[in-house]
Amino acid sequence: MILHLSGQISFYLPTHPSQVELELEIPVRLSDLLAELGIPGAEIGLAVVNGEMVDLQTAIVSPQDVVKLFPPVSGG
Repeated sequence: MILHLSGQISFYLPTHPSQVELELEIPVRLSDLLAELGIPGAEIGLAVVNGEMVDLQTAIVSPQDVVKLFPPVSGG
């Protein structure tokens, strides 16, 4: 699985990569995978799996998926 991390989301992983390739043996819930990586769900404003927006809590990801995570948009 390829995981793209936008904005400050990459700061939760060592070396702050913008992309990580993860070896999954079986499909897993995206929220569980992020918890295992130490990425708080509250930091995710938008999750996209294979080009489709998904709900972070219910999405299941598979070994061949491309996942893109974006932080919430804020500003003033």
